[in-house]
Amino acid sequence: MSLVANLVEASGIPTLLVGTVRDIVERVKPPRAVCIDNPVGRTFGPPRASRKQESLLAETLGRAHAFKRKGQIIDLPGNWTDRPGASWQDMVRREILRLPRR
Repeated sequence: MSLVANLVEASGIPTLLVGTVRDIVERVKPPRAVCIDNPVGRTFGPPRASRKQESLLAETLGRAHAFKRKGQIIDLPGNWTDRPGASWQDMVRREILRLPRR
């Protein structure tokens, strides 16, 4: 996506990459990016959580004015669950433990 974003930017159209793994976003060097601490594949939140997804999208777009230099990355605060102390890593661990054993 970063390559595409850089090509689009070269034609004069601003882009904003949204990523979940900051070290990868740093390596691919998009023109500008936000990182959300959510699991890969669930960038904007859990399935069927439309309010949370809309909120994260609005927050992402609301940060567009904050970029001052090419290559800047802004971290958005993550709040994967509504349960205090729970994280998406906890959710993934629970999902893995539920997988059938072979």
